[in-house]
Amino acid sequence: MKDIIGPALVKLESVGSLLDIDTLEVYPCMEDDTPDWECGVPLTEVSDEWAFSLSDEDRALLIKYDLLEIF
Repeated sequence: MKDIIGPALVKLESVGSLLDIDTLEVYPCMEDDTPDWECGVPLTEVSDEWAFSLSDEDRALLIKYDLLEIF
C-alpha cells in the first residue's frame, strides 16, 4: 500500500491534501508532505470546488478505500 504515507494518511495530489482514512479528516499538505493539523476538514464537508478538482487517480484512491460515496 504505497499510497499510504503515514499511519492512515493518503496523499491526494490533485487537491494538495492528505486524507486520514481512519478519521475521514482532510488536511492541507505542507511542502514537506506533512499535514497541516490545524486546518482539518471532515470529508463530508469539503467544498464542491475541492471535490470537482480531484483527478481520476485520486478518485480511484477514494474508490479503493470505499470513500467516494461519503462526500
